[in-house]
Amino acid sequence: MKKLLFLPILLIMVSCSSLFAPKTDLAEKYSVDKEAVKNWDKTISETVKGEALIEDWYGNDEPIFYLRKSGIMKEKEYNFLTSLKKKEAITQEDTEEFNTLLNKYNKKLKREFWLKDENLKDPKGLAEKIVKEANLRMKNPSNYILNNVATGKEKDLLSSYAKKKDLTEKETKKLKKMLNSFLKREEFFLAENWYNREISSRLIEIVEISKKDKVSKFERNNINAKALYIAYPEYFSELEKWKD
Repeated sequence: MKKLLFLPILLIMVSCSSLFAPKTDLAEKYSVDKEAVKNWDKTISETVKGEALIEDWYGNDEPIFYLRKSGIMKEKEYNFLTSLKKKEAITQEDTEEFNTLLNKYNKKLKREFWLKDENLKDPKGLAEKIVKEANLRMKNPSNYILNNVATGKEKDLLSSYAKKKDLTEKETKKLKKMLNSFLKREEFFLAENWYNREISSRLIEIVEISKKDKVSKFERNNINAKALYIAYPEYFSELEKWKD
């Protein structure tokens, strides 16, 4: 009897929770109508910029250009999209196909950032810069990373690499592994230590995300990866080229 009473209650709970679930369909979320489908480029750009956690998801570029450059938007799809502006009337079939592409593109852009060996332009130079800057009294990323993020062993490793003439392939891999471990750490990014490096829209972008009451592991990766790149842009390839 108790089981029979519990079942309708459970069904009510499930149906109610679905009412308050976040919108996952972008056509609904962005109120995509036939006019929006016709102006496909504007609509796709708006959703990509709106859904991206950081601008590096679309290479800090024009979304349509990036989607084509990266191969996410296929030539056949591009031809379909460009044909929409020439149509006198947008059909239901056109709308459905457009909405499918809209969701597909945004799903493919969502990503994490991890270093590959080839993303390190000057591993020895990076280690040297971190160690040298850590001696400055003024707050900076290097001072903070070496004294508050790195463990004793990691600090010793950076110090030894800074003294070398060059790093071997094995040492570069070890440095990359250590940096990737930094990207997982909650304490890696503290905004006040980055403000002396630059005050820019790209820094403010991650500062605002970091202010959330609860930052997910996924968001933490995005924040820390961009913070690392901002701190040492000359030592890394562009963030969009990092491993997902």
